[in-house]
Amino acid sequence: MRFNCAEIGLEVEVTGTGEPVLIIHGFTGCGSAMAPLAKLLSGRRILPDLVGHGRSESPVALDPYVLTSISSQLSSLLQQLDASPASIIGYSLGGRIALTFALSHPEMVKSLALIGASPGISNQQERDLRFQQDCALGDSISQVGIRNFVDTWVAMPMWESLRNSLTPQQWQDSIKQRAANHPLGLANSLRASGTGAMSPLHETLQHLAAPTLLLVGEEDSKFLDIAIQMASTIPEANIEVIRDSGHATHLEQPDATANAIMKHFSCS
Repeated sequence: MRFNCAEIGLEVEVTGTGEPVLIIHGFTGCGSAMAPLAKLLSGRRILPDLVGHGRSESPVALDPYVLTSISSQLSSLLQQLDASPASIIGYSLGGRIALTFALSHPEMVKSLALIGASPGISNQQERDLRFQQDCALGDSISQVGIRNFVDTWVAMPMWESLRNSLTPQQWQDSIKQRAANHPLGLANSLRASGTGAMSPLHETLQHLAAPTLLLVGEEDSKFLDIAIQMASTIPEANIEVIRDSGHATHLEQPDATANAIMKHFSCS
């Protein structure tokens, strides 16, 4: 279904009935990329393609890609679906969006489950460097083509665990899905939604009201450290380490991930 959300056209899949669950995908993903997890969950599952991804709009202007703008788009979506307050699942980029959304629209959030998420980069120099790297990466998409960009993206060490956990066909399907995204949409997402462009949330995590589950793969050491730091600040947070998994626990260990999420939501 197509929705006009804060002047951005978003493609959204809604399935099931019951309590609303908003599921937010990661960079180069789309709503359908979260379907393996969504199928294991109960409730009214809402899976949008984020701006610049999937079949949603990929505007030229950067403003719609800023995390606060994406939060406004998702707020409009939930209002149109009469799906507030919702439990929210966010993966990677989707986790950063979910955090931003929960802090800016607390009344619309019942609980949070964040997979491989981060509150941004607190160090200004590190953030500036990451911003430069993200912009250069975005520029490269038009130079090398989206398929070559995707091949380079998934060749990074953080995706090795995912590749090893999927069948060859599943891995190729994943590549095909990522490469179907709009080149400009992905480039602008890097420029305006990347960790380097994000206003860090470390100082505001103490105000996060929603019960929060931080999911992280045991092989994802970087994000495990981040989860431990976040849990020390968020008033009501728990960490669930998913065994035999890297960054994408929902794809590498979908059953364990879904079970942890449903247990958390049932107690929230």
